[in-house]
Amino acid sequence: MHKFFAFVFTLIGYCSLEAHVTQNIDEINRDFYDNSGSFFNAIPFSPILPELLVKYGKGDTILEVGSGPGGLAVWLEEKGYSVTCLEPSKKLSEAAAEKGLEVYPLTIQEFQTDRQYDCVVAISSLIHVPKEELPGQIKKIAGLLKPQGIFFVSFIEGDSEDLEDPTNVGKLRYFARWSESDLESLLSPYFDTVETHKIVNEKMGRTFFLSVYTLKN
Repeated sequence: MHKFFAFVFTLIGYCSLEAHVTQNIDEINRDFYDNSGSFFNAIPFSPILPELLVKYGKGDTILEVGSGPGGLAVWLEEKGYSVTCLEPSKKLSEAAAEKGLEVYPLTIQEFQTDRQYDCVVAISSLIHVPKEELPGQIKKIAGLLKPQGIFFVSFIEGDSEDLEDPTNVGKLRYFARWSESDLESLLSPYFDTVETHKIVNEKMGRTFFLSVYTLKN
């Protein structure tokens, strides 16, 4: 009987997610960050991420996917980089623009350009891309990089996708979780792994992979 109810609740959750996917996951995420995203101005995964950016950053152009209000982008520009920001939240993209940053209020799926960049930084942003869409976006990111370009990215460890409120602010976000082996399959056609860290976010109760990749020849 318990197994039956567990199956029913799993099925309901799956159907609910499918319904939300058709209603537009991007809008659900935008709504969260428009209303609850002001506390995302700090540099994430500090001090490890800044150390990785200093150690492996190259060239002078960076595309940041999911820049939030621009805290990390400002830090990167202070290091001498020219940063292009993608931030789909209207409120957060406006906050980034007020800092003097070049900002496109778009998701990575929506962004189109002929430019290529020395580095792409996608920290806690691709975790919101539906699983079925991510392979195409990884290929797209590879095409946005110059030869031997560097890709800084974080993912959540796991093997599921759903809508949840891990920080208990009363609004749902979509999250995709990936196993280490699935990430290897996803990224290895385009990238070689340079360095990876597993970091526990106690507030969210999640473990993240924070990784650096280099574009394959």
